[in-house]
Amino acid sequence: MPILEGKGVTKYFGGLAAVLNVDFHVEQGEALGLIGPNGAGKTTLFNLISAALVPKSGTIRFKGQDITGLKPCKICRMGVARTFQMVKVFADMPVLNKVVLGSNNGMSPGMSTTEAVREATQLL
Repeated sequence: MPILEGKGVTKYFGGLAAVLNVDFHVEQGEALGLIGPNGAGKTTLFNLISAALVPKSGTIRFKGQDITGLKPCKICRMGVARTFQMVKVFADMPVLNKVVLGSNNGMSPGMSTTEAVREATQLL
């Protein structure tokens, strides 16, 4: 069973089909690349998988569970997240604070700030 799969995934922006009836599957441990020219829908597909966008139609499944339409924070806690090309995000923030931010908003929901600082310190 694929760890990640999509069937008939479609997203329109106005009358433009950015992603049209896309099927994909990724097996556990498999590393894949997605290539295509500018405007081909690569970023849109990643945004659909991570729930930054909601598909017009189709389904996306992670570990056999339908994640279509779930909130991004719930999908992230399940283990699906994306990164962005911005390399200087929070450029003036100390490293400890960046890790604390990840603890508070990532895989440890509901953690207090004190607990997040303790966890971040251990991780670093």
